[in-house]
Amino acid sequence: MRKAVHHNRANSQTHHISVTAVIPTKNEGEGLAQIITSVRPFVDEIIVVDGHSQDETKQITQKLGAHYLLDHGLGRGDAVRLGIGAANGEACVLFDADGSHTATDIPRFIKPILEHRADVVIGSRRTGGSFDLNMNFSGILRSGGADFLTYLVNKRFATGLSDVLYSFRALRTSVGKKMGLTANDFAIEQEVVVKCLKQGYRLLEIPSQEKARAWGKSKLKTITGLRLIVHLLRELYL
Repeated sequence: MRKAVHHNRANSQTHHISVTAVIPTKNEGEGLAQIITSVRPFVDEIIVVDGHSQDETKQITQKLGAHYLLDHGLGRGDAVRLGIGAANGEACVLFDADGSHTATDIPRFIKPILEHRADVVIGSRRTGGSFDLNMNFSGILRSGGADFLTYLVNKRFATGLSDVLYSFRALRTSVGKKMGLTANDFAIEQEVVVKCLKQGYRLLEIPSQEKARAWGKSKLKTITGLRLIVHLLRELYL
C-alpha cells in the first residue's frame, strides 16, 4: 500500500506521515466499497466504524481488508472517537461514507499537518462550495443554523472561520486522543473546533467542495440543530 503523503525538503530526502482514514458509517453499504477503494491510495490504514448497519457493511469492510469496528450505538461522535482512539497513523482524516467527499483532496488536508503548520485542518463548504444543500425550508434552516454556530465560535475566539460543521477534516492523531472529546452525536464536529482553540492547538481552515450524497439517507434531522446550539453554548462559555 502506498504511503499517504510525501514532501520533498531542501535536503532532497523524502519524508512522509502515516495516515489513518476513519470512516463512520451506518447503512451505507451500497457505496462503501467505492469509498474504501477511493481513499486507499492516500492513506496507510482504513478504519470503518459501523453504527450497527442493517446491510453488508461488515462483510464489505473485511473483504476489502479494512479494519472494522462496531460503535456503541450512540451516534456519529461515538464513532469518531472510537476511530481516532484506534488509529495507528500519525494523522487521521475523517471521511464520510455517503460519497460527498473527494478522496483526492486528502493530501491537501494532511499537508499542513505534515509541515507542522496545523494540528487540525477543517474543510469549508462556504469557500469550497456545496452540492448537498436542498433549497427547501429544512435545507435553508440547516444552512442558516450552520452559519449561526460558526458566528458564535468566531465571536468567542475572534477567529474568521466560515464553516465549523463540515465533517471532512484531518487532525494530528495524538492531539485528537488528548482533546477529551465527549459528544456522541453530530456535535462532535464543532466540539473538535472549540477544543482545538481552547486548548491552544493550531487550527487551519481550507476550501473543500461537498458533493451531493450519492446513496443512503441523511441521519441529520432539523431538531439536531437545536441540540448543536445548546451543546456549543455549553462548550464555549462553561
